[in-house]
Amino acid sequence: MYYPKSQIQEGLYTSGGEYMIVSTSEPYTGYYYQVSNNQRFTGKNPSTPPNNQLVNIPPPQTPNREGTDVGSGIQDVSDNSSFWSYQYQTLKKQQGIILKTPPPIPLQTIPLPTSNDYSNGFFNRYFLYNFKNNSTIETNKSTYIQFTSQSPNVQIDMFTPLKVFWSLTGKLNVVYKSNNSNILSIEQTNKVYGFSNYFKKKYTQYYQYSKNENIYSNGKELKYSKSKKPYIGYYHIHPTKGPMVGRQHTMEAHDYLEFTQTGSILNPIPPTIQSGSYEEPSKTITNTFGGY
Repeated sequence: MYYPKSQIQEGLYTSGGEYMIVSTSEPYTGYYYQVSNNQRFTGKNPSTPPNNQLVNIPPPQTPNREGTDVGSGIQDVSDNSSFWSYQYQTLKKQQGIILKTPPPIPLQTIPLPTSNDYSNGFFNRYFLYNFKNNSTIETNKSTYIQFTSQSPNVQIDMFTPLKVFWSLTGKLNVVYKSNNSNILSIEQTNKVYGFSNYFKKKYTQYYQYSKNENIYSNGKELKYSKSKKPYIGYYHIHPTKGPMVGRQHTMEAHDYLEFTQTGSILNPIPPTIQSGSYEEPSKTITNTFGGY
């Protein structure tokens, strides 16, 4: 059966004791992938056969104090349509709650910052951390609220919802350090180890430079103030010092620049006869020859 790539979680790994191959009932250790209806198959993805179907290994039945099986009356976790953990089912049974078929796994959602977010300088991002395989997916606010409110419509026993304050504007190095520090703090506080791997050190994702920053010169409009040589590269315009080298102003020393006269409104060429802006005399001059 074909599944769109957006409905496949690839490259998952089990170290054993979780799943077995349906056709042989043998325990499985290695890579597997999972599709949107919670079915799992061997291999990193559908392109790496063999793709044998996997199911949960049934947990051992443990007698309780009355001599009856704790597992009796609990939804069978060996059913590949189930995603409730055995511990969660046991807890709910003790609370007198009979679980229904679990909802499908959440899919990745990538929200983008709005113009208002950039005006504010930040926006909130929402994630779901799967503690069974230490993987992370990004989601939206409404799904995040479903998990935090423990809605029965989501797999609350399999994912930890996380909210991240994400900086968007300011000094580039400060934004990087702020977002990096925030992610590491969340990872340690919530014990969601591996959460930081999701970002791949891209802590300036969605970053936006301010006005008069990150401007590019092709060498025709700017020159170094000292050497007068043409400047090619990124520059910024300081409110009092004018154009300077670099995408953004820093406390480190960097060269001053000046605009090359181009004839534009901002950089007009001084009036000359050649430029066509020279005003001709209005009085007629008569040429005379001789010594009079």
